[in-house]
Amino acid sequence: MSDTATRRPTAPSPLTALFPGSDAAATRARETDWAATPLGDPSGWSEELCAAIRTVMPSRIPMLLWWGPDLVQIYNEAYRDFLGEKHPRAMGEVARECWAEVWEELGPMTSEVWEHGEATYNRNLLLFLDRHGYTEETYWTFSYSPVHAADGTVLGIFVATTDVTKAVVEARRLETVRELALVSAADMLSLEQVCQRAMTIMSGNRRALPFAAIYLREPGGDLAFASGYGVRCSGGALPTHLAAEADHPLAAVLSSGTQQLVGYGPDSDLTAEPSPLGPAVPTSAMVLPLSTYAFEPDGVLVLGINPYRKVDDSYRSFIDLIARQMSTLLADVRKTRDERDRALLLTELDAAKTKFFQNVSHEFRTPLTVAMAATRELRSERLTDSQSAHLDAAEHAVVRLNRLVDALLEFARAEAGTLIPVVEPLDLAAVTGDLVSMFRSAVEQAGLTLELTVGEDVGTAWTDREAWAKIVVNLVSNAFKFTPEGAITVELTRDGDDVCLVVRDTGSGIPVEDRQRIFERFQQVRQPDLRGVQGVGIGLALVADLVRAQGGEVAVESELGRGSAFTVRLPVAEPAVVDANVRRDVQGGTTDLAAVASPLLDVSPTRPSQALPVHETTNARLLLVEDNTDLRGYLSRLLASDRWEVTAVGDVVSALEVAQVPDLILSDIMLPGLSGLDLVRLVRADERLADVPVVLLSARAGSEAAAEGLAAGADDYVVKPFEPIELLSRLRVHGDLALRRGRTLERAQQTAEHLELALHTNRSIGIAMGILMARHRVTSEEAFGMLRRRSTTTNTKLRLVAEEVLAQGDLV
Repeated sequence: MSDTATRRPTAPSPLTALFPGSDAAATRARETDWAATPLGDPSGWSEELCAAIRTVMPSRIPMLLWWGPDLVQIYNEAYRDFLGEKHPRAMGEVARECWAEVWEELGPMTSEVWEHGEATYNRNLLLFLDRHGYTEETYWTFSYSPVHAADGTVLGIFVATTDVTKAVVEARRLETVRELALVSAADMLSLEQVCQRAMTIMSGNRRALPFAAIYLREPGGDLAFASGYGVRCSGGALPTHLAAEADHPLAAVLSSGTQQLVGYGPDSDLTAEPSPLGPAVPTSAMVLPLSTYAFEPDGVLVLGINPYRKVDDSYRSFIDLIARQMSTLLADVRKTRDERDRALLLTELDAAKTKFFQNVSHEFRTPLTVAMAATRELRSERLTDSQSAHLDAAEHAVVRLNRLVDALLEFARAEAGTLIPVVEPLDLAAVTGDLVSMFRSAVEQAGLTLELTVGEDVGTAWTDREAWAKIVVNLVSNAFKFTPEGAITVELTRDGDDVCLVVRDTGSGIPVEDRQRIFERFQQVRQPDLRGVQGVGIGLALVADLVRAQGGEVAVESELGRGSAFTVRLPVAEPAVVDANVRRDVQGGTTDLAAVASPLLDVSPTRPSQALPVHETTNARLLLVEDNTDLRGYLSRLLASDRWEVTAVGDVVSALEVAQVPDLILSDIMLPGLSGLDLVRLVRADERLADVPVVLLSARAGSEAAAEGLAAGADDYVVKPFEPIELLSRLRVHGDLALRRGRTLERAQQTAEHLELALHTNRSIGIAMGILMARHRVTSEEAFGMLRRRSTTTNTKLRLVAEEVLAQGDLV
């Protein structure tokens, strides 16, 4: 038999059997001089140790075995990454030497297991390890389990561990990012405010961001400290103010738009607070640009670096997220602030626009009043046919101009959102019939037919009388203007709690492209055969505004060449709750339907001639306050013709300086300096003038304007242009009421004086009787008889006799 045939295979060494494989941990275990360790030569290792090694080494779960009283280490490949630079020397090393920097925390736990033979468990335990060349913040979840001999003694400790550092750190970081993302820019009024809010959130995670500072760029380009924490910004490292061209990392990042990691050496004046993790002070920071707009960083963000962590890709990603979120917040605040400023500007523009329209209406209505007065006076003259024609044209122009002023005022009210319905129970059938009938003459003269159909169940409805009048009049007027031939029909029906108004015509119709715009302000459909005077494009827009103000809707159907149909649907049921300020009593509806309709017909409403009633205020004193010279002259003549003694001034100060107290004050509202409303308040506060009636003149129409004047303390409110007879009638009523009120007060005062005298007399007689009763020891009847007899015998009043007793103490 040959030597080859008889040679037996060589048995593997004990280390090869215990530590098989080519991974780094197994290789290192085979290369370790175990005989130099407390475990001794592997040939003498116990069966328990070998069994434990065979369990640990092949596992793909990180496992560590501490054996013997000295806790000699044996670990597998999966565990090797936990050791960092401690590998390879950690294989076979005594535990207390390998983990010297944390043995103060781990040692007691191993002793507890060794002595008592019971397992331990720790979750997310913070340990500062030196495994990568620096002191590192790490977190561990692990269990120490004893390895027992057959007799129950502890031979070693099995360590099942998980490095949860990444999970703990990243969860904390993501929470910071999440909190920043939840900040609402809408709640912030300034960039500084959002910076402070962001710093509050970041300071809640000082483990990851031990300090921070935000710098915002000023209008000139320099950087100014806005907010921060964990560091004092006052030196060269982090100044409170920095010129844009300075040689400084902050300025460099601002100009380049590129982030930079800045280290602060021993010579730096950085005054950062220690990390909350331990005594280490941060010595570096990441400086990042904050870009709220493209190509133009709006500031820089300085984020202190955790001294217990390495700036790896994960850390950089976190920092980038913080910077991106801050940039978004600043951009949002800028946008919100710009939108807020724009909204404020629009509000101011709306207010200015409304004020402008009010002022324009005042400026228009005052000369309109004078012009109307002049045409009325000319009517009383003998005019030629040519002169009468010219006067007719002037009157027509005045009416037209007044219509435009009314349209502008309605537009201003709609824009200002003051179209507040003033509801009242209204007989819609009757009111609508009156409104439509005002058009009948003009419609029939134009060769058209006008039909009104009212459902039997329309009845009484709750709505705004003036708004309803304007809705009906505008729609019928619009149909009249655009219907050269054919008919106009108006239908009014009830549908539950709604009323439906349909105005149809056989006119020219509306092009498709214009139908969506006709309810917009200043939008008009131009037609060559338009009847009447072109409007300003507010009528249908006003209809839409009035309808919407009452919770209704308006729609149009039209066909070119065949006509249009406008449908209004309004809720008109009695409201459950009606504000007293926006509700008229059933007797209080005073809307002049003719005045509403006539401007749209371009004719003056027919009014019956009225004679002025005789009144009691003949030669009564009237104080006129009007700044317009022409109107002041006209009103003075008009009032004088009605037997008023007029004192006319142009402003409130002059009015208050009038020496003689007037019987009535007539004042314009819009005056130079103090207004007519101011005059009312001053008059009511003046004891000398407090009872004088005040009537206000104003260019502002509408219930809101009247309410404002009456709330100030005025007795009445007259809108320009006015009918002279109406103005004089109102003044007479208030003058007569004031006169009667004065007489009533005078009589009451006289009555009070008589009553006071009677009471004084009764007191005197009573006291005199008491004196006589005491002096003569008589009854009250006897004492009164003594006074009466003296009064009869001396022909002296009983009161005088009593006063004689009071003076002398007895009857003498």
